[in-house]
Amino acid sequence: MAALDLSSIPSNINTYERLLVWAAQCVQSIGNGQQTNVITNGAAQPTCQVQLGVVADNTNRFIVTAYVPYELAGINDPDEKTWMAAQDVAQTTPNSNLLTN
Repeated sequence: MAALDLSSIPSNINTYERLLVWAAQCVQSIGNGQQTNVITNGAAQPTCQVQLGVVADNTNRFIVTAYVPYELAGINDPDEKTWMAAQDVAQTTPNSNLLTN
């Protein structure tokens, strides 16, 4: 993963929901088509994907799916936050259009 500089987060992201969608779009961008084999003998799925959909209650929703690798030792470390166990998806930077308002 490219190191995240907090100043790279667009200034108009001002809610957790916007931060979630933006971060997932960045991971989708750096994954650049990367796929993950989720179900044995099944088709591989995008490692990270942000889709738009209308769900059963007829509301527009972002549908965010991510298969982020993690280090088991990090999950079990009582002195670390859970998210610190996340591992890199790729070593690239997100598309530049994601880094501006």
